[in-house]
Amino acid sequence: MMNNLVLEQFIERIDKATLNLAGIAVSQHGKCIDEHRWTADSPHRLYSLSKSFTSTAVGMAIDEGYLMLTDRPVDIFAKLLPDQVDDKLENLTLRDLLIMASGHDKPYLLIHQRDKVMEPDWVRYFLSQPIELQPGTKFVYDTGCTYVAGAMVQQVTKKKLLDFLMPRLFDKFGIPRPAWLECPKGRNIAGDGLYLRTKELLKFGQLYLQKGIWLGERLLSADWIKEATKVQIVSSLTEADSINGAMPDWGCGYGYQFWMCQTGAVRADGKDSQFCIIDEKLDAVIAITADEERSQEILTAVWEEIYPRLEYTY
Repeated sequence: MMNNLVLEQFIERIDKATLNLAGIAVSQHGKCIDEHRWTADSPHRLYSLSKSFTSTAVGMAIDEGYLMLTDRPVDIFAKLLPDQVDDKLENLTLRDLLIMASGHDKPYLLIHQRDKVMEPDWVRYFLSQPIELQPGTKFVYDTGCTYVAGAMVQQVTKKKLLDFLMPRLFDKFGIPRPAWLECPKGRNIAGDGLYLRTKELLKFGQLYLQKGIWLGERLLSADWIKEATKVQIVSSLTEADSINGAMPDWGCGYGYQFWMCQTGAVRADGKDSQFCIIDEKLDAVIAITADEERSQEILTAVWEEIYPRLEYTY
């Protein structure tokens, strides 16, 4: 731990609650002011936090004229469509995928489901599933949405997501080529499978905090960041969580593959408590890697133990 005591009470609380964290790092005003590790500093699987990197790739592809939010999978993947294409599938857009509103009433490509998918082309599989609702109308969290959005980037740029992002993002950050899991067809999974170190996430959060500018160079448009990190759709909790308020940070709204927080912050978020929290008000980024299902408990500890100290040091 660094000399700054921003994390002291947080660490004590985490250890007392036996929450299984790997590492945390905090930056404010562009500098890392405190960090702590519970495990060795190695690249950590980010699970769904990978989605926010895919969103970034989409934003860059739009900035460069490869894509528009209104682009449709039926046009980009004309050879992978089912025999019968109804009006709902026709209406599905890239924006619908980004806000998790594909029109499906259940998810089709969550982590625990993928080994059951016999179709090797996951785009073909996703587009073949019945769409019950008009796209864009209801939030249903599905990694398949992110996967198809990422596949759209690959299709129009002729580069895998990782290859597209290397010169535009990771090289700029000074991050060596990370691992990113691939599907049976060799596409990066997009909604999962990226591996990064905890402090490397600070750079990603800082890019968003600085509205797309990194070391004086614009990497991503400010307009994209504004739209990606504001509420685009109401995120639905399970009925039980809605009733008892067990997970308030999952009911604050969803942008383009980013979650809103009860504090007014925005976060990239992955299974088992992978977080990159971006707070414009505090000019701060908090990165966490972990192997812990009790995600709300960790976020609550951030709000109650770290935030007051950031406000004090501001």
